[in-house]
Amino acid sequence: MSRRMTTIVNIDWTVKKREGYIRRLENEVFDLIIIGGGVTGAGIAREAALRGIKTALIDKNDFAFGTSSRSSKLAHGGLRYFLHKDFGLIREATGERNWLRHHFSHNVRPVKINLPGLKNGKIPPLLVKLAISIYDFLSNFRAKYKQYKQHTFLSPDELKKEEPNFHAPALEIMGQFYDTNIDDSRLTLETLKESIQIGDIVAVNYLKAENFSLNTDGKIREVNVVDIESGRKFSIRSTQVVNATGIWTDNLLEHKENGVIRPTKGVHILLPENRVGNHASFIVFSVDDNRIFFVLNRNKFTLIGTTDTDYPIGAQGKVNEDFDLPYCTKEDCDYLFRTVNVYFPAAKITYDDIISTYAGIRPLVMEPGKSEDEISRKHMIFDSPNGLTSICGGKLTTFRKMAVDTLFHIIQKKGGIIQDGKQLRFHKNQMKAHFSQKPYLITLEQSDWDQYIQEISPDLTSNILDILYQQYGKGAMKIVNNVLENPALGEPFLDHHPFIPAEIYYILDHEFAPHLTDVLIRRTEISMKVKHTAQPIIAEKVAKIMTDVYNWDESTKKHEITQYLDHIAKTIWF
Repeated sequence: MSRRMTTIVNIDWTVKKREGYIRRLENEVFDLIIIGGGVTGAGIAREAALRGIKTALIDKNDFAFGTSSRSSKLAHGGLRYFLHKDFGLIREATGERNWLRHHFSHNVRPVKINLPGLKNGKIPPLLVKLAISIYDFLSNFRAKYKQYKQHTFLSPDELKKEEPNFHAPALEIMGQFYDTNIDDSRLTLETLKESIQIGDIVAVNYLKAENFSLNTDGKIREVNVVDIESGRKFSIRSTQVVNATGIWTDNLLEHKENGVIRPTKGVHILLPENRVGNHASFIVFSVDDNRIFFVLNRNKFTLIGTTDTDYPIGAQGKVNEDFDLPYCTKEDCDYLFRTVNVYFPAAKITYDDIISTYAGIRPLVMEPGKSEDEISRKHMIFDSPNGLTSICGGKLTTFRKMAVDTLFHIIQKKGGIIQDGKQLRFHKNQMKAHFSQKPYLITLEQSDWDQYIQEISPDLTSNILDILYQQYGKGAMKIVNNVLENPALGEPFLDHHPFIPAEIYYILDHEFAPHLTDVLIRRTEISMKVKHTAQPIIAEKVAKIMTDVYNWDESTKKHEITQYLDHIAKTIWF
């Protein structure tokens, strides 16, 4: 195997060096400050790093804490936007999806999706044919990166052979097309890690932007922050600041009485794959209100969602802190289960089948007069009187394009980006929209991984190896090497689950995770894939490792476990 294949990508990004990072934030001057550590903020940091822009990124919670860890975990073009004739967004999103599948390939996996054409349905048979055909055409038209496979159409009898458990008496045709599964928080973390590795980027979580200090001209000169971990307050200096806080966008804005964000809640439920009976994924139409949601096959699970309901806004258009932790309710679950049990009548799924639930808030741009599912997923960029640039709206799949548009907006503003007292200039290639459509450094091709595993023959199950490759790319080689040196690190925490201690040690060394909740919810998929009844066992085992690495005392360890299990309890109402 070539040296290129075996090179393990490492960055020494650990909480144990947090104070050093904070000293840099406090003492240095930055070209750009990004407030918000979701996928949009991470994407802007990567764009900045690729162009030599010294950047500070902060978030009042963990990275990917909000919408960026609570999506349907798809990189997709958004076939439903066809109904709103939003062809430009479809083309943009499918193009970004295809780039991710090529250059973040270990984590972005093709998934076949079935779209039923029902007689007198929301999308009748003829429209199913038209929508899917145009969807793939837009995906491939003059595109550098192409769709995985072309669509097909099946008759009800042909579908029965593939999906015997699916039931829809009014079915006339089934359209099949491909989108992709992705781990949304993993994409966010790897984007941030790459920006730190290739550029002068300082990224720290649990730092809250409270307000701004202004120059005599009324423009921002620094961001005043409070360290959530210690309570200490300090300021970060820059004349260019981006508000990439998603659902919390309005909280940083002045003179926006009604706000620009329309928050909608989306709920997902995870079940064992054999309970619903789907082999591929499905788009279904709610029996209650005809809205679209997914029944997705994801590894060895079925993910059902999402709902799409307006979420109440706090006083004066500001988002309440309660928005930090939305939860699935009995009513949300019943809404989804009623439809799934109609389309898959043999399943008869109940609350007892639930492995986990999660809920998120989408930061949609306010469009008066439109229902929740009609609002466009286009993004919007605007400047406030104090010079703050805000980016809002959009969707996970188009995060890179959102980041490019935001950075170009700042560069083209009067004065642009100032570095060492001079306006920063860029090479013409750096000002091309596709400049950043490069392979991720962490990406590892499947053939290279297979060759690597064949050469070293680790004593790990295929399931563990598959998940490590999927989640960490080249980082998986580091994890496997650690197991070779200490085989005990390859023993699973729980039977029939792929999570191992070596994975946790890797995260603590390279992925800036201060708390147990950060590790179990966003650095891994433990909170999602381990049944709620087994969460206390794995929480205790992971907390023990974190206690050893971070030198926690027993009180801190117990607090971290309690905080995490309290969260899990709120996701399960029965």
